[in-house]
Amino acid sequence: MDFNIGLQDVGIAVLQELWNRVTFQAMDLVSETRDGMLEKDGFQEFSRSISELNILLQALDAKKIEAAMGSEPTKVALETLNSQLRIACKVIKDYKSGSRLRLLLHSNSVFLQMQTLSEEIAKTISSLQLVNLDITLNLKSKTNEIINNLRSIEFRSAAATETIASEIEKSITQDSRNQENAQRLLQKIAEAIGLSVNASLVQNELALLKQEKEEMEAQKKQAEALQLSQLIQLLHSTEIGMSPQDEEIASYHQQYPIESFICPLCNKMMVDPVAIVCGHSFERKAIEEQFGRGERTCPICKQELPSMEITPNLLLRSSIEEWKQRDMDLKFQAAVRGINSNDHSLQNKALEDMQVLMEMPRYTEKVAEKGLISKLVQILKDKRLNNMASLKCLYYLAKYCDNHKEAIVNAGAIRCIVKQFCKGEAEPDALAVLLELSVKETLVEKIGNTKDCILFLVSLLNNKNQEVSQKAQKVLQNLSSSTHFVVKMAEAGHFQPYVPRFNQGPQETRALMSAALINMQLKESTIKELNNKQFIHNLVQMLSSSSPACKTASLKAIKKLIAYPEMAKQLLEDPATIPRLLSLISFVRSDPQWKQEAVEILALLVGATQFSELQIYHSLQELQSQHNVSLFWQLIASSDSQMKVHFLHLLTELSYKSETVRILIRSDEDAVTQLFSSLDGDRPMVRRWAMKLIYRISEGHPAGVPLPTSPAKEAAINTLADIFTNSPDTEERSTAAGIISLLPINDIIIDEILCKSEALKAIHEVICSTDEEHSGIEAPTEQGTTLLENALAALLRYTQPTKPELQKQVGKLELYPSLVRVLSRGSSLAKQRTATALAHLSHSTSQLVSDATIIANQAKNSRPLLHIMKLFSNISWCCSASSENQNLCSVHGAACSSKQTFCLVKEDALRPLVQTLSETESGVVEAALTALETLLGDHATLSHAAAAIVDSQGVVALLQVLEKGSSSAKSPALDLFLKILKHTEITDSLSQRSERVLIQLLQDDALKKKVALVLKQMKIIPEQSSYF
Repeated sequence: MDFNIGLQDVGIAVLQELWNRVTFQAMDLVSETRDGMLEKDGFQEFSRSISELNILLQALDAKKIEAAMGSEPTKVALETLNSQLRIACKVIKDYKSGSRLRLLLHSNSVFLQMQTLSEEIAKTISSLQLVNLDITLNLKSKTNEIINNLRSIEFRSAAATETIASEIEKSITQDSRNQENAQRLLQKIAEAIGLSVNASLVQNELALLKQEKEEMEAQKKQAEALQLSQLIQLLHSTEIGMSPQDEEIASYHQQYPIESFICPLCNKMMVDPVAIVCGHSFERKAIEEQFGRGERTCPICKQELPSMEITPNLLLRSSIEEWKQRDMDLKFQAAVRGINSNDHSLQNKALEDMQVLMEMPRYTEKVAEKGLISKLVQILKDKRLNNMASLKCLYYLAKYCDNHKEAIVNAGAIRCIVKQFCKGEAEPDALAVLLELSVKETLVEKIGNTKDCILFLVSLLNNKNQEVSQKAQKVLQNLSSSTHFVVKMAEAGHFQPYVPRFNQGPQETRALMSAALINMQLKESTIKELNNKQFIHNLVQMLSSSSPACKTASLKAIKKLIAYPEMAKQLLEDPATIPRLLSLISFVRSDPQWKQEAVEILALLVGATQFSELQIYHSLQELQSQHNVSLFWQLIASSDSQMKVHFLHLLTELSYKSETVRILIRSDEDAVTQLFSSLDGDRPMVRRWAMKLIYRISEGHPAGVPLPTSPAKEAAINTLADIFTNSPDTEERSTAAGIISLLPINDIIIDEILCKSEALKAIHEVICSTDEEHSGIEAPTEQGTTLLENALAALLRYTQPTKPELQKQVGKLELYPSLVRVLSRGSSLAKQRTATALAHLSHSTSQLVSDATIIANQAKNSRPLLHIMKLFSNISWCCSASSENQNLCSVHGAACSSKQTFCLVKEDALRPLVQTLSETESGVVEAALTALETLLGDHATLSHAAAAIVDSQGVVALLQVLEKGSSSAKSPALDLFLKILKHTEITDSLSQRSERVLIQLLQDDALKKKVALVLKQMKIIPEQSSYF
């Protein structure tokens, strides 16, 4: 006998039996799913797939499967499939046979089970490898279709069903006994299951619920039993087909005496229940108030109490707390289902409930266990959902579950919160989440590195909501443990943690932070944070570091900070600043770039100081020492052009502030020679700063410009004249003109060189071109104004009365009309210098008209002419020297008709000079008064000159000076006014106004004697007055 064949036949028979069981189980399952269900779509698809599986199984046999897979794997697969189909059948039977209320309440749980089973059945069918059998193509295609359908089925309740489930949950977890609401909810339930509301429906549901409750109690499932009791109470509250004394209600109250948890006095659930001597229990506060009012009977049994003693009812309190805990557990389960649902209203309600529950730490852990962290983060992205509640939940998670903070961050919570900030939705809860997360050091890096997180946190520091700004401040404080993030905060404008971090950090940290500071945008509020003595000291100490990067960063940072006066002051107050910089400069092997930066910083520091501060700071005094000034000159001689520029800049700043340095440079012949030699060559920046330094050491010094010895002296003057005449650079020309104006006055060699040069023509060109600019639309530039002012200063050398040869050169140019127009259009300084030049020229003319005969002839002929000119005051009677028909001057007659002479009247300068008296600058006014005074220098022409000034509104202008001018201007104004009054008459109205002004001036002790002389001339006070 062939035993192998026999065994094989037995194995096939066993497999065939299993095959048949699976087929019958599939048929039962199809039968169960064909009955009416609450949610048909998913179950119908499942039923269809199982029915097609049943047909497929009948078309195949176990032998083919065994041949393809082997006996044991086939057996395991068939047993698994049979078990899965049996479980599915039981789930559906339980789903159909139970209470409809409970079915609605737990539909999501059932659907989840069916979803899992459907996927597992598909997996098991796939493991049988039916597609690999030697079967028809149609069967193979059908097999794949069944597997795919089972995997893609979705078991989900309709939105209406989920809404009803939520309402049931809400009703059974609340203490209210609202009949109307209960009946309305029952109507919705009936509509959902396709039945009508009547007593029969309620009784059937009650019977089923009671049976299921007893089963749960038998299985010790107290929570489920409690929920079923609550559903029973919900049906009782409808009061349909039953009385309040119904046995079910009595049974419910007996096991779950919720009403016994309610205090009869305050009608609220008791928190601290106490028992009185008769045995009834009340809320402690309520019964104490009752007894406090003098009541001595029990509010329930009305028994008179022998004692007011109260005893804590610990058993009742325990029962209440247990009930509350179960109630909260049920709410939690409902909230979890709601959050996982796809109905937005359900999700929002669930989020509201969950945020309340999560105030208790035990529920935060449960939320994490349920895998809701990523769901809560996803909700932040959906504006239709309650983002605020979701943030609150995440906050409690971060607060109570330190081990889940990482999961919150990894789920993308930080990015979502930052996006809310970006949209202007800065909520305190969002900051609260970040604050809790930032407490954990391992998460600081992830928070700080989130794009724009620090930027928006800094912006929230100024938020109107104080809670938001305070939380943002605390988050930034937690992030400031990282130097990188402190730098990012500073870049965003928040420097509060920057200085402490810098001061506490090692050298490498300070180098990094200094390098970052260089590129930051600093504001006044920022400077207040940086204005720290220790910070500046540490920054300066970096200059002596052995690290090149450290020195470079320190130098650049210091240079940036000097732009702010308070920071420059801090640097000067630190005794190490200037010595460290000088050390870098003087050390032979210092990097050239460091030397250059150090010199620049010194120049900027000196430039930022006030004159008085040079004597306050010891280090600045040291900078003015002969040793250091000599050192700078030595370094200038050995440096390249760029370094020369910086040293010349430093010396220029020192010379501007320190008389000591000016004297040291002026007295150093080599330094002076070196300076003027720098004016030659093709190094424009060196030339420019050398000229600035020459101007600084010459300005205000009685000896003027220090010049090298001959022949370098002559070369220097020629070079200056050439620069002024030919340089295309306005600033260079301006400085050269300024230096020319400061050349020693009584030096014939200089005069001869200037006569031969084109300097005077250049002055003429500057004045005329500026005149043309003023005639145009655009205002002159600042450089152009300075050039004019310095050109006029240089002109004063040519107009000196002691230099007739130079004055003749001025007379040969048609310069006077443009010069006079400067009085109306120039700057205050330009007007002052112009008035001074005119005074020089006019003074020389007065000296020329001294011949007695000429004076007599002119006196005889000019009075009728003056009378005619008064009648026709609008006609210009004086012409320039270039007119063919020269009219006689009203003051000098024919004596000023020569081209070599200058006359204020002839050149129409009187009225502009008079108008200049209204200037606020006293120097301008005094120069104009001096110019007008020159007209009154010759006794023979005094009366005509005085009349000419009066006709030009001179008296009105003088009174204005006496009223509003400076003290230094009032004195010459009184002298001029007295001369005018002595030699001409003024109108009565002017006389009356003069009297008022002069009487006021009698109060001025310095001027009262001169004022009295004028008033005496006006016959207002007698000669014997006490003022004399």
